[in-house]
Amino acid sequence: MNHSKSFVLFFILIFLSSCATYNAQFKDEHNKFQFPENKEIAHSFYLLGDAGNSSLDEISPAINGFKEELEKAPINSTAIFLGDNIYESGMPEKNHPERILAEHRLNVQINSVKGFKGRTIFIPGNHDWYSGIKGLKREEKYIEKALGKNTFLPENGCPIKKVNISDDIVLLILDSQWYITNWDKHPTINDECEFKTRTLFFDEVESQIKKARGKTTIIAVHNPVFTNGNHGGQYSFKSHMQPLPVLGSLKNLIRKTGGVANVDDQSNLYLEFKKRLVTLSQENDKVVFVSGHDHNLQYNIQDNLPQIVSGSGSKLTPTRLAQGGVFTYTTPGYARLDVFKDGSSFVRFYSVTDNKVVFQTQVHEADNLKLQQEFESMPFTKTASIYTDEETQKGGLYTWLWGERYRKYFSTKIMVPTIDLDTLFGGLKPVRKGGGHQSKSLRLVDSDEREYVMRALRKNAVQYMQAVAFKDQYIEGQFNDTYAEGLLLDVFTGSHPYAPFVVGTMAKAVGIFHTNPVLYYIPKQKALSYFNSDFGDELYMIEERAADNHGDKAS
Repeated sequence: MNHSKSFVLFFILIFLSSCATYNAQFKDEHNKFQFPENKEIAHSFYLLGDAGNSSLDEISPAINGFKEELEKAPINSTAIFLGDNIYESGMPEKNHPERILAEHRLNVQINSVKGFKGRTIFIPGNHDWYSGIKGLKREEKYIEKALGKNTFLPENGCPIKKVNISDDIVLLILDSQWYITNWDKHPTINDECEFKTRTLFFDEVESQIKKARGKTTIIAVHNPVFTNGNHGGQYSFKSHMQPLPVLGSLKNLIRKTGGVANVDDQSNLYLEFKKRLVTLSQENDKVVFVSGHDHNLQYNIQDNLPQIVSGSGSKLTPTRLAQGGVFTYTTPGYARLDVFKDGSSFVRFYSVTDNKVVFQTQVHEADNLKLQQEFESMPFTKTASIYTDEETQKGGLYTWLWGERYRKYFSTKIMVPTIDLDTLFGGLKPVRKGGGHQSKSLRLVDSDEREYVMRALRKNAVQYMQAVAFKDQYIEGQFNDTYAEGLLLDVFTGSHPYAPFVVGTMAKAVGIFHTNPVLYYIPKQKALSYFNSDFGDELYMIEERAADNHGDKAS
């Protein structure tokens, strides 16, 4: 009997410890950072989500606290309301009995930015969509009448909008509910949108994420890709007990495994959305997700991607420090993300109840920290090959099955000139990564703003597999140094690696405009700046980027 009681007690303790709570929780190693007062702020983002549930004639405490903070904010700031701006069902028609309450819930948020010097943006959430595409447009019209054009984004119920904050900061706004919702219930959903399929939407997301490489890239999306709240399958003890013990746990299990609502991250379309977005975001090492949806404050890091959840604008639900969790707290509050001029960024979470910052940490380190290295003197020439001998040595059966291909040219060592980008064409400066699913390239610009491309001759097999074969799920490091990687590298030997260098001569002979690629060995060097982590110490071709240079280099 005593053993049975001990077992039951042990089970209860384990069960309780695994439940979501309202308490502040954080990992000690991430709570050691202090705000760097000596750094110059490039831009600040004030983040408040799910703020649309104020009672009539009342204002939620988080909105009041947000308003006080915004009144002190500098002009180089953006306030983002992260969706669910009107509970429960968005903006009804003017004669609807819920219209007065809906207007009040919007007005208290609109009034909170009246003394704000910076820019204000509202984004849609699932509750804003519950009045349909017409209701979403009514909400957009109401907000923009009060605050001006482009204060509700994306427009017209469309899914994506890019906002250039500065030369080094990009804000990419995505409407996750557009993707997740049942389109059969919204037959006119894409009538005014450029992207009319989910595939085309993600093609554009991929393009924008790649274009923003090297810049701090804020992705504002209502539904978080990482969350440890109710929408991520973490429930409180009370939830497990309702309506009855066991039944409550069964209810939560069904919900957690995707059997209830599309607003939970295990439902089919939500899961598809977040997996694809996480995979695409690996193309950019300065992405930060900012979201609402779960009614609490969270900071999570998974797959090298930081996720800020600031959804306690007017509702509260418990959370748990689970997978990827760095900080969680169920309290009325908001978050502030500062991006500094050195490229670093820092987040602070404010609790209105505690009247203080309850958690703060560095998000991204400074760009110049990646430059603190010594570079060897550069020889005039370098002997190198694209592949090693080992990578092109194949057995008799393998060669019989797949042929000789152009393997020997990939592993043949050649002598080529080295180059210092600081002096080439009067000096070239790297601006951002380029490339598709298999190539590795870097966009360069000269003093006259003419653009060039520096493209590695060695293709990236892992990048190709991740983007094509496993495009809906990022699998960190799984294919590095594997047989699959080696097999795909060999597939690339089906084309001659040096063919681009003779095409120009043939094109010139028949009068076709062309670029003029030149082969170099490019060592890691100061001119590559923070791109040294991904580029350098191999063979590259450099050519004009004719699309932007209008062919003035072609001949």
